[in-house]
Amino acid sequence: MVRVKDSDLQHLSSLHVRDIIWLVAVIMKVKPMSTLVVPLEAKGWFKGFYENYNLVEAKDHTSDSHQTSITVCRDERTAELRNELEEIHSIIDEGKRNPISPAGSIYDRFSKALTRIEGVAYGYPECCVEFHAEHGPSSRARAYEQFLESGRDQSIPIEFWAVAHAPCSSTCHKTLELGRKYLNAVAEFSTSLRNNVEARLLLPRFYQTGGGRFIEIQPLDYECGGVVAVSMDQFEKDARQRLPEGIEIILCEVPRPYALVDASEGPTYKTAFPNPDMIGTMWIAYSPGFGAYMVNARTGELALYTSSDRWIPKVGEEWRSKSNFRIYKSVQ
Repeated sequence: MVRVKDSDLQHLSSLHVRDIIWLVAVIMKVKPMSTLVVPLEAKGWFKGFYENYNLVEAKDHTSDSHQTSITVCRDERTAELRNELEEIHSIIDEGKRNPISPAGSIYDRFSKALTRIEGVAYGYPECCVEFHAEHGPSSRARAYEQFLESGRDQSIPIEFWAVAHAPCSSTCHKTLELGRKYLNAVAEFSTSLRNNVEARLLLPRFYQTGGGRFIEIQPLDYECGGVVAVSMDQFEKDARQRLPEGIEIILCEVPRPYALVDASEGPTYKTAFPNPDMIGTMWIAYSPGFGAYMVNARTGELALYTSSDRWIPKVGEEWRSKSNFRIYKSVQ
């Protein structure tokens, strides 16, 4: 067991559960490096913490009004590799933005090769890296489609939610092994932190995209949920005017998500997911595979209203999936 200050454990617990797992995995040397999303209010503490464990920061960090993205590495050589990969990324991205025929296909091949190299650098399973390289980011929905088809969408192993990569399938043994390795590292680092992490991994997740953007939810009993500004009957009536038949409704508490994006749209639609307005006590209505409507139960303010037909054109048809807009649950 590693000796950890109580104040550091308190700060660690304020991070998203994914970032806790991946940071500790790097500290315990079971993961070469990890890119973490750190709330701005925790940035000062975070830098001192990882330096105390002799981790090295790569130069690819970015910030916005909510968080900063920081890649921490277990040594200088790994950080140098990450910096070199980021430079190659920039060159490829520039080539894709300004294609010169037939250079487009060449850049695509370079991009796939870079994905394979990055996968190895981050310590991801080869099978998952290869699948992601060939099929692109939207392929992360595949495992969740398989969970649905096999009836296991309410009993997903927590190891799947402990890893940083998109599993190639719902039965990927390499993913399960790696997830267990990360969780064992957390347990070795701190027993109390392990308990915190496992409890949070067991929270249900509402996914906008299968295996992609999500929020954790803590279901609440309507009768015991306290004073709400919007009744269940009123919310259901409003939801049915916006979503097709077959909707599911839940009252829940939503903690800060893994990452936040600004919600600039309104008042009819609000498609940014997850946005700051989605934190707190929420009514969620969703039509599986189609869309969602979300309102703050305490204030009545709109937090989310989107559908596949409104959202898919912005990102590409390949992101359309029956795994979208659903609640998934995990088990130990």
